[in-house]
Amino acid sequence: MKKLLHIGKKAMVPGFIGIALLLATVPSLYFYTKYQETKRELQNTPAGQKEETAKIVALVEKLLVLPDNEEPTLASVTDKEKLKDQPFFAKAENGDKVLIYTEAKKAILYRPSQHIIVEVAAVSLGTPSAAVASNTTDKQADATFVLYNGTNIVGLTKSYETTLKKLIPQAVVTDRDNAKKRDYQTTLVVDISGVKAAEAADIAKKLGATVGVLPEGEIKPVNVDFLIILGEDKK
Repeated sequence: MKKLLHIGKKAMVPGFIGIALLLATVPSLYFYTKYQETKRELQNTPAGQKEETAKIVALVEKLLVLPDNEEPTLASVTDKEKLKDQPFFAKAENGDKVLIYTEAKKAILYRPSQHIIVEVAAVSLGTPSAAVASNTTDKQADATFVLYNGTNIVGLTKSYETTLKKLIPQAVVTDRDNAKKRDYQTTLVVDISGVKAAEAADIAKKLGATVGVLPEGEIKPVNVDFLIILGEDKK
């Protein structure tokens, strides 16, 4: 199977450089999920890769403050088209390098051809023993939900809240209400935040639901990440 990223072995990070760090974050849960999915497609690289890692670290530390006393993992972008759905890789080009710092929870996308930092992300990669993303229960930031009952089944949102928290432990339900329409056949997950489409897709997969936009006529909840409109398939 064609590899999307080429992972190298680690190299010790040189001393801390005293320049300001501008951190452009992408959703941690999203990057964790995609990294784990990609990681399963990878294989170990030759020992000589350690030399390249040290070289990339030396270049990047001239532009950015790097985590102290941590060995990063080096990755190379080899097929940007297969990574373009990930915000972190939105501006990536083939040949770009990624330094991944597990302890510092940071990933840096660097372009050697122009000697520039393309993206920096706060990430949560979990531990080596963590399960694959679809089954992970390691600590993640809380995700807020509003539940709408899109059926005529009384008490469906209340009973489903328990199911939701079992499947997504970090879920926080801020409100429950009836949908304006009560004839939904399929449960919908809507990204109300507008910036968490990837997490919405992952949540829908876990819940056996469908990702959708806010249906016409439904009230858009405020100060929440996701809206779940329960359909007949969840009775």
